[in-house]
Amino acid sequence: MNRTLWISGLGLVIGLSGCVSTGTYQKAQAQTTMCLSDKQALAQKLDAADQQLDAVSKEKAAIEEAARDKDTEISKLKGTYDDLVGNLKNEIANGQIQVTQLKDKLTVNMVEKILFNSGSAQVKPEGMKVLDRVADALKKVQDKAIRVEGYTDNVPLSPKLRDMWPTNWELSASRATTVVRYLQEKGGLDPDHLIAAGFGQYHPVAANDTPEGRAQNRRIDIVLVPLDLPNPAASAAPAAAAPIPTAPTQAPASPDTPAQ
Repeated sequence: MNRTLWISGLGLVIGLSGCVSTGTYQKAQAQTTMCLSDKQALAQKLDAADQQLDAVSKEKAAIEEAARDKDTEISKLKGTYDDLVGNLKNEIANGQIQVTQLKDKLTVNMVEKILFNSGSAQVKPEGMKVLDRVADALKKVQDKAIRVEGYTDNVPLSPKLRDMWPTNWELSASRATTVVRYLQEKGGLDPDHLIAAGFGQYHPVAANDTPEGRAQNRRIDIVLVPLDLPNPAASAAPAAAAPIPTAPTQAPASPDTPAQ
């Protein structure tokens, strides 16, 4: 009898032990499944983070390359600036020309009287010599657009001059076109990089209420800009360009004709 009870108790213990082991296994299996799922999710997050890091690295490399290209471009433009300053040092010293560089934009500012007689859109012989030296410095420029901008003061043209140019806008455009043609035909510059723009009286750099201010506003600017920069919209249709003269010519003007 005792032996039977002992065997039965042993069987119960073994049965209970088997139940606990099965539950523990199932729990461990479930935990293992959850761990594998978490690991897969983590792996996906790590993969996404790696992709983002790769994209950021490529973007950083592109920015650094663009910065190096810009530095190279500015350095080359500095060489052109030095050439222009060297070629035009007398005119710069006399206050007739200013050469400025602002990052990747270079401007040659010339007062009207150095290139044109009053009431004329034909370049004077002394102006031709100046443009020859400008062209010599700009021949090396292959990666810039060369924009010639004409400006005037706000004094209306005399009746005789209005037969040729109805307003200052047409006069400024005609002068810009004449300079462009000279830089192409005599200076040998690439016409694909040349732009003529007339701004008339609408972009003054000084007040027009004094003779000195009006003299500053009557000017030609030669601007080097990136090739992909849009052409300025504030440009009137240019008048027919006058032929490049071999001697100075000047349209007759009445006594009240402004010096344009």
